[in-house]
Amino acid sequence: MKKTILIVWAVVFCVLLGNYFLDPNRMDTLKVLQAKGAQTGKDYMLSSLNVTAFARDKRELMWIGTSAGINVFDGKDYIQFYHDTKDTTALPDDYINVLHLDKQGRMWVGTQNGLARYVGAYRFHRIVLPDEASGNIVAIEDAKPSDLQPNKGKDTLNERHAVLVSNGKKTYLINDDDQVTEAKRQIVANNMKVPLPETLPVLRKPRDIVIATYRDLGGNLWVGFRNAGYQIISQNRIAYQKANDNPLAKTTAGKDIISLEQVGHHILAGTTLCLYVYDAQNKNLSETFYRSLFDSLPVPHKLAVNYLVKYDDKRAWVIGSHQILSCYVDDDKPEIVSKTPLEAKGFSSPFSSALSPSHEKLSYTFGYGVKVGNDLYVSNRGQHLLRFQFGKTKPDSLWIGSKWYDEETQLTVLRSGDLFLFMKNMHLGILSPKTGKWQELKVSGIPDYTNIDPAFVRQDSYGGIWLGTKRYGLYYLDMKKRNVRRLETLNDVHIQGFMEDNRGQLWVTTMRDAFCLNPKTRAIVMNSLVSASQDPAAWQFFDNSICLAPNGDVVFGSSDGCKFLSAPAMNADFLSSLVGKHAGRVLSIYGLEAEKSNGKVMIVNQNIVSGSRYTFAHDENTVRLRFFHPNYSRRSALMYQYKLEELDDEWRQPTYDHEAEFQDLAPGKYTFRLRLVSSPDRPPLQERKVDIIILPSPWQSAAAWYLYLSIAFFIIYRMNSLYLKNRKNQLRLLQEQREKEREIRANEMNMNFFANISHEFRNPITIIAGPLIALTSDRSLPASVHETLNHVCISVNRMLRLIDQMLDFNQLETDALRLKVSQVDVAEELRKQVAAFEESTKVKNIKLELVMAEGDYRVWIDSDKLEKILSNLFTNALKHTSPQGVIRISAKIEKSESLGGIQENALPNSPRLEIAVFNSGEHISEEKMQDVFKRYYQLADKQTTHRYGWGTGIGLYYVKRLVGLHHGEIEVRNVFASEEKASEEKASDAETTVLDGVEFHFVLPVDKSIYNKVEIVDHEEKVMQIPLEVKSEERRVKNSVDVNSDSSDQSDGHKPSDEHKKKILIVDDD
Repeated sequence: MKKTILIVWAVVFCVLLGNYFLDPNRMDTLKVLQAKGAQTGKDYMLSSLNVTAFARDKRELMWIGTSAGINVFDGKDYIQFYHDTKDTTALPDDYINVLHLDKQGRMWVGTQNGLARYVGAYRFHRIVLPDEASGNIVAIEDAKPSDLQPNKGKDTLNERHAVLVSNGKKTYLINDDDQVTEAKRQIVANNMKVPLPETLPVLRKPRDIVIATYRDLGGNLWVGFRNAGYQIISQNRIAYQKANDNPLAKTTAGKDIISLEQVGHHILAGTTLCLYVYDAQNKNLSETFYRSLFDSLPVPHKLAVNYLVKYDDKRAWVIGSHQILSCYVDDDKPEIVSKTPLEAKGFSSPFSSALSPSHEKLSYTFGYGVKVGNDLYVSNRGQHLLRFQFGKTKPDSLWIGSKWYDEETQLTVLRSGDLFLFMKNMHLGILSPKTGKWQELKVSGIPDYTNIDPAFVRQDSYGGIWLGTKRYGLYYLDMKKRNVRRLETLNDVHIQGFMEDNRGQLWVTTMRDAFCLNPKTRAIVMNSLVSASQDPAAWQFFDNSICLAPNGDVVFGSSDGCKFLSAPAMNADFLSSLVGKHAGRVLSIYGLEAEKSNGKVMIVNQNIVSGSRYTFAHDENTVRLRFFHPNYSRRSALMYQYKLEELDDEWRQPTYDHEAEFQDLAPGKYTFRLRLVSSPDRPPLQERKVDIIILPSPWQSAAAWYLYLSIAFFIIYRMNSLYLKNRKNQLRLLQEQREKEREIRANEMNMNFFANISHEFRNPITIIAGPLIALTSDRSLPASVHETLNHVCISVNRMLRLIDQMLDFNQLETDALRLKVSQVDVAEELRKQVAAFEESTKVKNIKLELVMAEGDYRVWIDSDKLEKILSNLFTNALKHTSPQGVIRISAKIEKSESLGGIQENALPNSPRLEIAVFNSGEHISEEKMQDVFKRYYQLADKQTTHRYGWGTGIGLYYVKRLVGLHHGEIEVRNVFASEEKASEEKASDAETTVLDGVEFHFVLPVDKSIYNKVEIVDHEEKVMQIPLEVKSEERRVKNSVDVNSDSSDQSDGHKPSDEHKKKILIVDDD
């Protein structure tokens, strides 16, 4: 059983060990895993501004060749490859002449010092041209069918994807096996793959330094300049350039446009110093400085136009910090109709309930203004909302009962005609212009911020209310649900302006970017043409500086002047365009790296297909994934969302980054999911996933844990076994102690009982014995009376002997019994015992034999104890011998050295008495043979109803104790007929019957020196007996009466006389 368990354990351990080191997924990953090329870098800038070549690989990543290596552009960063003289897997040279993608999707690189082909894992395979050829590769292109060798038969199959390579002098054909042969056709260098248009106003560098061109799938034109980088020219950029080809955009370039408004066919633009009025119809532009428009105070104020509010197509309000102008806009010049005083006195109000309690004298600090009907409502410092009429200088004052109201409060007109107020910390209110009733609006979803400053509030044509904040992003208010929700898709939380164009599209500006939002689809797209984050120049947008031009263009005010965005340049419906549809279909994970703990980077050198599985070792637990979709402008309309299942519960925020990195991943299975989205509220356009498995360390593998658990289980098992064994021993000892205590108590009780009962028996019997002695001495009594008295005396004497045995047994158990050794003739004692039991054997038709070897049988021994030993052994033999059986008593005197296994510790050459009592019958089983001497033990015989140790089970125990008291030993053994026959042949002087049976054999020392002086007596003390009128014991037996006796003579029908018939009375004390 143990061997089977060990084999099963070893098999399971080997299976787990093999599953770890021979993991199929790990084996597959190792086949495509290579160390990352050493000469590789990553940067957000080109490795050189000297751009020499363009190419697009099969993943649609753009490869840009320069005079300092290759730059692979993913729309955000550049992966860069360089030359290294010690690394044969690097580029042959840093100066790139030509890049070419063949029909098989392989990228070829021609340098000034050799040819190479990209093989993955940031490594290149160099191809050596003939020795006489120059290594300056200037042209590469796919071979045509006419370029192949038709007479080469089988080799033609290797030329299906052949390429032609030229060094300017010769052209070579390179087949699929990289075999180089000279080509029939010559090719020339031509990196100008797309001719430049004759008129290209958006080209930012002179045409004569253009050395490479390329057109991608989106129709974008890539132009590479000598020492000037490259430029991506798209169709919408051309449209954007045309829209900004006007006097206002050109004149305000580089200036801060902090306010904009369209009045008729004019556009008003306010800077920090002057007000521009641009006639979009006649292309005229006028400039008016503020010092000619506003009044001055003794303490000069910084003059600035905060807001411009249109009254009609020819009139407008100009709102400064401390003064409001009512102006006509005509002939490209603002004509002032009225000015508000610099200090307010005696405000009046048509609403008595809305009057301020302290309105006698208030100062002007104007904020935002909005037209409601024919009136202008302007927020002001304090708790006053001012209402102006065009051409009037004194406003009405409306008191707003909110501590959050001040001049920074933003206003808008709802479609119901009510005025909506957006105050600090996002406190909202509604004012009825008709009744002057003011109420604060309670909504849910307000963020728990304490310093929220409003930037704008607008209601779109669909009824939605938009709340822009200066530091906490853009929010949408649902008036029906009275709930505010934040838009999480913008990459900037500093919201500046809001405008709805003529097509219902919403334009939102942050400090650095402009976004187009579709209210129906909730899709948000950034426009890179007017995004400062996509322009190397540092500029930003201003709050509420946005308006519509008369022709529908959106005009943005920025620190770089006015920027016009026409409909063709908006690119708002990007996803419905051919380019947008293609971008939405193509999403690839083009790079998977695993960095070891020692810094070594392993990279997967194959195309990563969605659903692939890669298994990395435990020390390759920093994983980087690079992904890409075709990006045809400086900022795509689409964004990425990803998550690593088992690590991220939710999708991460949309991002324009092209890389995801996960450091120190714990062992386990992960699923990287990537999707391309236009908005988090819309279904993804494409989704990809890759399974990543990080194996545990060898000491944490399943095999290791199996070993740990096995060791722990073994230790627990052994400890438990030892505990149970110890507990079992303790319980056994406790049980033995309790049994011993019970046995001692029982023995004490029994011995006390025996002692008490013996004394109680002895007293009346002694009393009876006195009269019997007197009667037996009376000679005058008739013979018949004496015969009766003899019977009574025999019984009394027997009772006295039994009482004596009971007392001896009691003393024996308490170790108080002492021997009384004297010189005894053992042979005579044996004859007496045989004579005493002879009649009983005849009754059962049992043959009784006495065998004594020659020798001196006068020995030192306690004859009384010997009599009791023989009596009990004979009684036991008689009861276990069947009719026709044999009981044999044998005796001899031997020296100690010839006694075999018994009396091994006896003195050398000391005499020993050896007596054996044999009875024929069934054998005793070997495992139970030693139990027959136990006290109270009873062993059932198979053939009879008798038992060895029958009765109370103390007879044989009593014998063993008496033998031990004589310093002797006793044993029992099974006797076989064959052994008996051999023994008979040796002892020719004795005739014995050969039968199977059981023999009790004991040995007693008979030398006087073996006993203590206390144990030796001069003469044997006899038990008190009544003298009988008989000559011998044999005569007493003859005179005894046993009515139950039957003999063999009776069976023959002959009844002997009483004189010749021997009888014996046996009283069993067992």
